[in-house]
Formats: sequence, C-alpha cells, structure tokens
Amino acid sequence: MPIQQVGTVDELIEALLNHSDDRAEFIVKHIFPILRQLPQQFFLQNTADNRDPLERLDPTHYTVPYAYFLVARCNVERPDVANLLTYILEFLRSFDPTHIRLVPEKFLQVAQGLCRIASLYGNNIISIKPLTHALQKYSPSANHLTNLHQFFIKECLLTKCYRQALPILDNDITEIETTGTGISYIDHLLYHYYGAMVYIGLKNYTRALNFLVLVISTPAIVTSQVQAEAYKKFSLVSLLLHGKIIPLPKYTAPVVVRSIKNQCQAYQDYASAFESLNVKRLRNEFNKCSEAFRKDGNFGLVKQTLDAIYRRKIQQLTQTYLTLSLVDIADAIGLEGRDAPKIAERYILQMIESREIFATISHSDQGGMVSFHDDPDMYNTSNTILKLEEQIAKATKVSDRVIQTDRLIGCSREYLVKSKNIASGGVMPGGSHMDDQEFFAGGGGFDNFDPDDSGRFF
Repeated sequence: MPIQQVGTVDELIEALLNHSDDRAEFIVKHIFPILRQLPQQFFLQNTADNRDPLERLDPTHYTVPYAYFLVARCNVERPDVANLLTYILEFLRSFDPTHIRLVPEKFLQVAQGLCRIASLYGNNIISIKPLTHALQKYSPSANHLTNLHQFFIKECLLTKCYRQALPILDNDITEIETTGTGISYIDHLLYHYYGAMVYIGLKNYTRALNFLVLVISTPAIVTSQVQAEAYKKFSLVSLLLHGKIIPLPKYTAPVVVRSIKNQCQAYQDYASAFESLNVKRLRNEFNKCSEAFRKDGNFGLVKQTLDAIYRRKIQQLTQTYLTLSLVDIADAIGLEGRDAPKIAERYILQMIESREIFATISHSDQGGMVSFHDDPDMYNTSNTILKLEEQIAKATKVSDRVIQTDRLIGCSREYLVKSKNIASGGVMPGGSHMDDQEFFAGGGGFDNFDPDDSGRFF
C-alpha cells in the first residue's frame, strides 16, 4: 500500500511500520506529505481496537509522526495528563535529533505541551530537567541557537530554576542557522534577554551585562522593544558593576541609540545621580522615578543600586586613605543614625569577603579602625596563566569563526541582493519591521518578572 493513501489511524500506522526507511530524504519525500495533509482531529483518534497509537510507534524510529500525535493530544481542552506525561518524557529521551530537526516547529510544540501538562499535573518544575537534556540533544552543537532556546530559558525564569539554565546559557552562541530551523531575529534577542535575567537572578552581573550588550547591539533598522527593555537593565547592571553606564559598542545601530535616548531618559537621569555619588540626590531620583521602575519590572535591580552606592563610595575612600575609623567612613559615605558605624562595618566585611576591597578591621576602646591594603594577588600563578591561555584560545576560535562567516555572507546571493536593495533606497526584508506587540500579547499572563522583584516578559 502506498504510504500516501491512508484514511484511518490503523492504515497510517501500518504504512509507517511497513516503511522502516529512516533516512531524512525518505521522511521528507514520503512521510511529510501525508502528515501535513491530515487534520488535527485525525491525530486524536485511537486505533480500531481502541489502543493509543503511541503504544505502537517507537519514538526513536518514528520521531516525526510520534511528535504529530503528541502535539495534537497536548492541545485538547482536557488531556489525559498522566499518560501524556509518560509519553512525552519517553519521547524526549528517545527522539532522533536528525529527524526532529526536519520539523522544528513540532519539537517546540512538544516542549510547550510538556509545560502545559506539567502545569495541569501541578508541578511545573518537572519539565525543566527533561527539556535541558532534550535541548542539548536537539542542538547540533552547544554553540548553536535553536528555536527552543528562548522558550526553555523563559520556563527556567518562570519556575525560578535559574541554575538549571546554566548548562545551556554558559555556552556562547556562535552558530545561528535560520534556513529551515524556525529561528527568527526575535529568538536571538529574547534568548539573550532572558539569559541576562537568569544571570541577574544569580548575581552574575558580568555575564548578564554581556548578554544585554548582545541584545542592544544586534543589527537593526527599527528598534525592537526587547532592545529598549534590555537597555534599561543594562544601565542598572552597569551601575552595579562599574559605577557608571559603560559605552555601548560602536557598531550599535544609530536608530537603536536614538530610540534609547527617547525611551530610557529616567534611567539615564538615575545613572547620572548614581555617578555623582551623592546619596541624597540618588534617593530623590529614585523617589521621582520609582513608579516607572516598578512598571518596567526593574524595581529590585534599582534597590540594589541604592545599596551599591555605599560600596562605591567605600571603594573611592580606598584610593585616598590608608586608615580610617568606622565613624569617619560612615560619615563619608552618607550613613546616618546611631548604628551608622555598625552598618559601615557590615558593608566593609561583605566587600572584603567578595574581594571588592582588601582591608583589615581592628577594634579598641576608641572604636573600630579600618586599614586598607593593596590586592595581594600578583596574578602570576600557574592557574592565572592557564585561565589567560584558555580565554585567548576561546577568543581566537571566535575570531576565526567570525572571519569565516563574514566571507560566506559576503559571497552569498541573499546578501548581495539585500545590499543592492539598500543602495537603491529599499528596505531589508525579514525581521526589519517586526511588530513587538505580538510578543506583549503572547506574554502568557505574566506582565512583570524580575529575579528579585518583577520584570518584563515578552
């Protein structure tokens, strides 16, 4: 029986079992046409003897049709939660990555289905570990961006499983294939935006800042709302790390820079107040803009900067003084009240522990004294040299990849056509005029999210 001629679930299963060729070309030529023409309702049916078709199909050898049945069953109003959960988990353990990459949209729908079933099951977290392993298996390499990446990181944020996102996030993305992968411009932006939020939740501000820079500096003809929101977090993380807003890369699109100035004035005013190291001025700016910060979901980050200004002022003192009393330090950094010296001591101890400063505290009847020291690490150990060599090798690898990609793009027909269109006054096709409203509309019922307080989802 030709595989194209099926009218029932039993006929489809028999046709699949009788054609065990698992080559990608066979699937594309013979399996896809029939699966795509069948209505969604077809995949909800059981066999003639009332068995679930998923019982008869091996998810490894029949990955694509298995995914079709799974997706249909996950989307019904009242799914069989217990059975579906078992089938989905088995599928994510056993699927053939080569086959499922042929239908990236179905794999994303399976992942979305798992999260829905987990929610109905009453335990959203159970989806995270299977998705982690599935994504690692699905990706051609650890450095490839897939259509599942941003969805997975968002789920980690929603379930507050920040550390579970690290096996994915800690690998830098250097490979993005858009043809036939279901990946869009926005996937890249959202993956790094959500990734930055994870790192903020873990207080890894250096990595968070890198991710936010990637979002903001992504080439654009019109500014995405994701880029504007990323800049707001970028400005606050910059204050925490550097005490000022660091310059954006020179290759940041001018349209993005202009848009940021218009949309993020409150953050720039707040940063100016922080850079002045005037606590009173900073608090006044905070009170003036607090509603905007709360609305943007950045209130938790802003509160951290209110604390960070005292640390920044203490660091400034280390550049001028060798020894100071706790009373003098409390007065110099703007602490008030009876407990000001104790609060100053607490800040100093925390900064010593985190190696932000190097100091010793001694106590006597006259009060506490703080002696500031230079960094004792000469950075000439074998461990330091090894880390330096690793970073150099990593940078060289990325540089080589950039050069190779640049050559391929420069010679591609698509690039030459787009360049010609731009030169003649045309507009680049693709994601240039994307509508950000669809991301707000698709927010899934969560308007604000921030690892500390709240924050913005798309």
